[in-house]
Amino acid sequence: MIMLEIRGLKVNFCLEQKIVPVLNGVDLDLAHGETLVLAGESGSGKTITALAVSRILPRNAKITSGTIKFNGQDILSLDEASLTGLRGKEIAYIFQEPVAYLNPLFTIGNQIMETIILHQQKNKNAAYAEALQLLNLVKIKDPERVIGDYPHQLSGGMNQRAFLAMALACKPRLLIADEPTTALDVTIEAEILKLLLDLKKDLGFSLLFITHNLSIAQRIADRIAIMYQGKIVEEGRRDKIFNSPQHLHTRQLLSAYERIGKI
Repeated sequence: MIMLEIRGLKVNFCLEQKIVPVLNGVDLDLAHGETLVLAGESGSGKTITALAVSRILPRNAKITSGTIKFNGQDILSLDEASLTGLRGKEIAYIFQEPVAYLNPLFTIGNQIMETIILHQQKNKNAAYAEALQLLNLVKIKDPERVIGDYPHQLSGGMNQRAFLAMALACKPRLLIADEPTTALDVTIEAEILKLLLDLKKDLGFSLLFITHNLSIAQRIADRIAIMYQGKIVEEGRRDKIFNSPQHLHTRQLLSAYERIGKI
């Protein structure tokens, strides 16, 4: 059953009276319980596609045509109040640099609690207890200490785990992970990827994972969609993409991936 359905999505950027097309008719499906990797080079439109899903695009970006449906609901027709209820609660995000999205003036615990209180209407004591449970869930050691720490006191990997805890606070149906391991070393990257897949299995959410790294795609994907110049140029099961690529750009990406692997 399809959870997310995107058809003919076009997005333009307005730059100093110049219109720049960024998405040129994106078609994409994500099934319930699936891990779909959206892969492509930098600037291909991966992040803009992800942000368009819950309409959190930059101010100078405009959706000019297309449809986005989430569990049959037309996202582009929703008012701001309805979108606020959808964001975080139904669709959650984690990004490449968690420190850029975590508030340096508030503790990790306060930021997770704020999400719980906002979307679940729980009191502070209940929210605190749930925040501790979430830190345990994402395998943070000594959560009783970390809950009182500020982002600058934690490592990159710990901040990513804390940000993931915040994203999972309202038990979203869809988690969108945009290059969440790019800034991490390979050991921590492997830990975060395993954690994501374990949580997906345990909690039952769908995962849209964005990356330029085909090694990651090969490890975690059920299906892979290749993006190039603002469009999906090829998509299919993981084995099909790696063993029988059809589009020239897919073959070029795989060739580069193989060369890097031999270095």
